[in-house]
Amino acid sequence: MRQVLRLAFLAVLLLIPTIGQSEYREESLDNDYQGEIEALAEEGKFLVLFFHQAGCPYCDKMRARVHPVAKVMDYFTDNFVMMESNIRGNLDIVTPDGTQSTEVDFAKKVRVRATPVFIFYDTDGTPALRTTGFLDPDKFLLAGKYVVEGVHKTKKSFFRYLQEQN
Repeated sequence: MRQVLRLAFLAVLLLIPTIGQSEYREESLDNDYQGEIEALAEEGKFLVLFFHQAGCPYCDKMRARVHPVAKVMDYFTDNFVMMESNIRGNLDIVTPDGTQSTEVDFAKKVRVRATPVFIFYDTDGTPALRTTGFLDPDKFLLAGKYVVEGVHKTKKSFFRYLQEQN
């Protein structure tokens, strides 16, 4: 009986991070990024593609230590839909420009080699911001604000924006 309770408790603990992360992460049934961008634009939201690969420690760190943070989750839930794309994956997708492709070919096209990479798309489908590597919760939140507030349209670099926020 004790062992059953321990296993049940462990199962609950393992599910907690997943529950928290799923609130602003959605998957498309057809992996149509262009269609997602168009639908989100009508809602006033943006698409973020999270490029990852198996065994990427910084991808796992983003999922475990950044995405579940309440202020990040709340802001991204209100303003974004995040979809994951495996840079070694073979799922058929429709890229933001409407081209049929696979995950691996699209990753090559947009020159994603190291992960994690986050590409934030504007409502018209153009990339608004691209970040590579781990970002702490505050910087990741600022990346979202950089796009939502339209700072990317002013041609001010994200680096300059970060400096001004500190």
